[in-house]
Amino acid sequence: MTGLGNKRRWTKGLLDRRWDGAMALPGGPATQTGQRRVSGRLLQLCFFAVALLDGSAWPCPPPCRCFGNTTVFCAEGATRDVPRGIPANATRLMFVETSLQSLRSRAFSNSSALTQLVFLKNPLRSVEEAAFEGLPSLRELVISGSNLSALTREGLAGLAHLSRLSVKFSPLTALEGGLFNNTPGLESLHLQGNQVESLPAHIFQPLKSLESLHLTQSLLAGLPEDAFEPLPRLRVLQLSDNRLSRLLPKTFSPLSKLQELFLGGNQLAELPRGIFSRLPHLRRLHLQYNSLQRLCPTTFSSLPSLTALYLDSNQLADLPDGLFRGTPNLTLLSVAHNHLQTIPEGLFGNLSCLSTLVLSHNRLCSLPAGVFHGLSALSKLQLDHNRLRELPRELLADLGNLEVLGLARNNFTTLRRDAFANLTHLMVLDLASNHLASLPVGIFDGNAFLYSVALEGNPWACDCHLAGLASWLQEDRWRLKADAFCSRPCRLESVSLHEVPEELLVCLPGPELANCSRTLAQDASSSPWSPCLYQDPAGAIRLICSRDRCHQLSLCLPQGEPSNGSWPLSLHREWALDSQCGARRVRITVNIQEEEPV
Repeated sequence: MTGLGNKRRWTKGLLDRRWDGAMALPGGPATQTGQRRVSGRLLQLCFFAVALLDGSAWPCPPPCRCFGNTTVFCAEGATRDVPRGIPANATRLMFVETSLQSLRSRAFSNSSALTQLVFLKNPLRSVEEAAFEGLPSLRELVISGSNLSALTREGLAGLAHLSRLSVKFSPLTALEGGLFNNTPGLESLHLQGNQVESLPAHIFQPLKSLESLHLTQSLLAGLPEDAFEPLPRLRVLQLSDNRLSRLLPKTFSPLSKLQELFLGGNQLAELPRGIFSRLPHLRRLHLQYNSLQRLCPTTFSSLPSLTALYLDSNQLADLPDGLFRGTPNLTLLSVAHNHLQTIPEGLFGNLSCLSTLVLSHNRLCSLPAGVFHGLSALSKLQLDHNRLRELPRELLADLGNLEVLGLARNNFTTLRRDAFANLTHLMVLDLASNHLASLPVGIFDGNAFLYSVALEGNPWACDCHLAGLASWLQEDRWRLKADAFCSRPCRLESVSLHEVPEELLVCLPGPELANCSRTLAQDASSSPWSPCLYQDPAGAIRLICSRDRCHQLSLCLPQGEPSNGSWPLSLHREWALDSQCGARRVRITVNIQEEEPV
């Protein structure tokens, strides 16, 4: 019984889910936030599950099914009108993928107890005058995926107590003036996915209680400056994925209680001064996927409550100094996929609450040393897909709580040893696909929690400068997110950083390395032996031996030879060489003579 009771509660919770803007139509346009679509067949299965748990379904007119005598579900039927015989005490009525084409006048007069009425993916073409008369308890009306090209105010007569109205993903081309005169109690209005190109003057005048307005995925090219003046209680305004190319300065001024504003996916090239100046409670601002080329330093100066700001996928070439002085509570800032070439020092100095900063996919070539000063709460920093060639010594010194750092696909060539020294909470580090040849010894000594590092796609020089990194990786093979390989020297090319013998990670001194003479007894790349490397402290001589014989000798002539430029040169020297395999003494005699011309 306990398991059955849990199933009943789960199914009831599924049915209790509200039909709001987060539910889109199967096959309809995808929303910018990737909202999940629910099909009529899935809904039908849900109601069938209720029938199995609650016993036999109540008698219902075909093609409907009744559950608990309060919920009526009509699906995939040939009915062209609302069927008769719906239980008088039903509170929920849903039509999913039926043949219903028209709602006649007073079509629901015998269902006065209805609180929720839903039409999903029906070929509904018309709503006659007073179609919803006789529904004093109706609180929610959803029409989604219909063939409605027009909706009249007479069609909404009798809905004085309606609080949620959704007419979406239909070929609705215009909103009739006075459309909402009969629905003054609306708190949520969803009109997304239609083909509305403009808003009539004073269209929202009766909606004094409206808190959420969704106009996404339409064809709006402009907004009247007083369009939202009658909406003093509005908290969420969604205008994403339209054709807005220009905003008037006072468009949002009446919305003093607005908390979320979505303007992404439009054609905005600039923002007028003061456009957000009267939004003291705004918490989230979405401006991504526009054509913004510049921002005024005071654009966000009056947004003390702002916590999330999205500026991705615009054409911003710079961020003016002082841009974030008015946003002290910002926790997420994303400026990815722009044209930024540099960041002003101190730009983020006021953002002590910022935890996520995304600067990916820009054109950053360098960063000032104090660019991240003040970001004491930063936990995620993404700098991937830029053109950075080096990081200043003090760059990350203030990021003590950093947990995720993305630096993929840059052009870094060097990193300071103390680059991550104060990142004591660093857990994931991405340095993949850069131009890094080495990392300083001990660069991760202060990162006790670092468990995942991405280093692939870099031209690693497997010499003495990489010894510390190789040793650190070999302590825990799982630290490396994907395999990384040596690019040079030639004898170690394509050898995994996991597999390269530590004794081979050596350097020859000075720029004269290219003039060193080598005597190769056997090519290391073609033999399976496990070598021991013997070398002197200066690295002038290297001897590679296996257990039974030596294979390769590399000698760099001492700096200053030949003395006085005289020939012939005769060199006889003895070295004591050490390795992890033991010690060897080597005596070498070299005679170099200048050949007489023939």
